[in-house]
Amino acid sequence: MKPVFNPGDRTYFVSDERLRAFGQLTAEQKLRWVEELANFLRLAKISKKKTRGS
Repeated sequence: MKPVFNPGDRTYFVSDERLRAFGQLTAEQKLRWVEELANFLRLAKISKKKTRGS
């Protein structure tokens, strides 16, 4: 039986340098970054479904 993966268990380390760089972005740049991330996640989800044959 495969263990259930809890998405809440994910962690990600962000360096102080990267946080500062993100903080320097304009509101438009931050929004574009979020939109690109959302698009990437949608594509990954679609790809995963195709791999499973769903």
